[in-house]
Amino acid sequence: MNIKGLVRQTRVYQILNHWRKSVLSADYRCWDRKYREDFDRFCKLEGGLGLQQDVRPKGVKPKTALIISGWSFRFVKMEALMIKAFKMAGFETLVMGNRRYEFLRYGYLAGNKKVIEPFDYNTKGDPEWVDRQMGRLGALHDWLSLEYEGVHVGRFTIASTLRSLMVGQLDFNDPNVQERLRATLESSVLHTLRAKKVFKEIKPDCVLVMDRGYTGYGEVFDLAINSGIDVVNWFLGYKSNCIFVKRYNSGNEREHPLCPSAETWRLLCSIPWNPEYGHGVREELFECYQKQDWWSVIGNQFDKQIKSPQETRKTLGLSSDKKVAVILPHILWDGSFFYGKDLFDDYTQWFVETIRAACANSRLQWVIKIHPAHVVKNKAVNYLGKTAEVNVIERVFGNLPDHVKLAYPDTDLSTYSFYEIADYAVTVRGTVGFEASLLGVPVVTAGTGRYDRRGFTLDSNTRQEYLHKLATLETYPRLSKEQIEIAERYAYGALLCRPLSLSSVSLEYARDGKATMKVTVHCQTRQQWLESPDMRKLADWIADGKTEDLLELNALL
Repeated sequence: MNIKGLVRQTRVYQILNHWRKSVLSADYRCWDRKYREDFDRFCKLEGGLGLQQDVRPKGVKPKTALIISGWSFRFVKMEALMIKAFKMAGFETLVMGNRRYEFLRYGYLAGNKKVIEPFDYNTKGDPEWVDRQMGRLGALHDWLSLEYEGVHVGRFTIASTLRSLMVGQLDFNDPNVQERLRATLESSVLHTLRAKKVFKEIKPDCVLVMDRGYTGYGEVFDLAINSGIDVVNWFLGYKSNCIFVKRYNSGNEREHPLCPSAETWRLLCSIPWNPEYGHGVREELFECYQKQDWWSVIGNQFDKQIKSPQETRKTLGLSSDKKVAVILPHILWDGSFFYGKDLFDDYTQWFVETIRAACANSRLQWVIKIHPAHVVKNKAVNYLGKTAEVNVIERVFGNLPDHVKLAYPDTDLSTYSFYEIADYAVTVRGTVGFEASLLGVPVVTAGTGRYDRRGFTLDSNTRQEYLHKLATLETYPRLSKEQIEIAERYAYGALLCRPLSLSSVSLEYARDGKATMKVTVHCQTRQQWLESPDMRKLADWIADGKTEDLLELNALL
């Protein structure tokens, strides 16, 4: 690293630089005022000053944790909590991410001393290699198989480009798309080379990531996996006041965070099952929907109502004399190519072929339920256009036949209402796979990596097999008692054992259209931090360095 980069990492430099800008620039002062007010409110009214407590074990040589910070400001308070957990586990932390001062304040508050940016490391990338690849990459499968020094740069480039353009597929012959792909691939290669230098210099014992499929994050994830470094993935839970964590290695890197490890699944399957357990997990699911708190991090059920089956059918224009199949697509441009294997090339191809199959099977009534998270995601970036799914339907199909209905993201119908009228459900790997199964609804999947092939979903090995299922879907019976029990075991783990219930802080989401996170810190002394059940569990799991899933063991008894 160059000397300038070393200096810029330090807290002293960043504080002095912040004050210099504040003195010299009225625009900077105006820009900073909003963030400063939020930080002051967090410290004085929401308990944020409690993060200052030193919770490091005494007399223990610390290990090094590399914290890969998100580039979205909304996560900074929870990232500060994760820094606290690593310090309690005996790590010194080094953040790699954004050095803008509104981000730095929260890390400093939690005791992080140094923040690096990839740009601190001198490298020009590998433009000649990129030139050679651009000359030969002509199709999606070429991109998805593209690696650079063991890193899936092609996969990250495609996922990042889809997300930035908010489209489900790319026209590889479009000059503008080619230009965007080249720039993103160059960035991915650059991130790879810089991350290698970071690893060589600091030699981290553990790497913490949130998103791991986009450029800027995926490269670090892959390099850490390839180097045998302990990799921890954290993400926000399915309701308020909980988070998930999962440890990754070369054997499970394609699994979804909600996919139980082999050991977790063995434990779940070994429990002498009581019908009350199934009742409890269904009650948890229903309460989350009833309180509109199901995946509130993306505003999934904000302003949605659970209506009676009769009201739901009337709203959707469905008759009562035919069975109903509900198609629940992923957002076509979000989280693509992160997990498992897909039967189709991408979510859009799956979406088109699934709708085509629905149009051809008029023995069923079909409902295409576009993902409700579009509302919050679109507002977050001030996007006012049609969703990618609607654009695809209009371009490929025009008008849908009468037996195929479309439910838009802003419908006031709760997703739970769809489960109550559904005879079948269709997804790639969405949470519907276990949600609907809990109610006895057969779910057809088109991808691996989460809950498939455990005995309660209709899985396929080929596209033809999948499409045949849709063509004859009305012939499949509802799930058996035994299948529902397997779904209960999976959901019991996913909803009651895997989430870490928060007590050191409160985590809620505002109904402001953007699901703004509201974090309140309850621990104000060192002793309170050390005795907080959530932090103790999390720190012990981090320090363990081997166990794949953090489990609330009391839930298994």
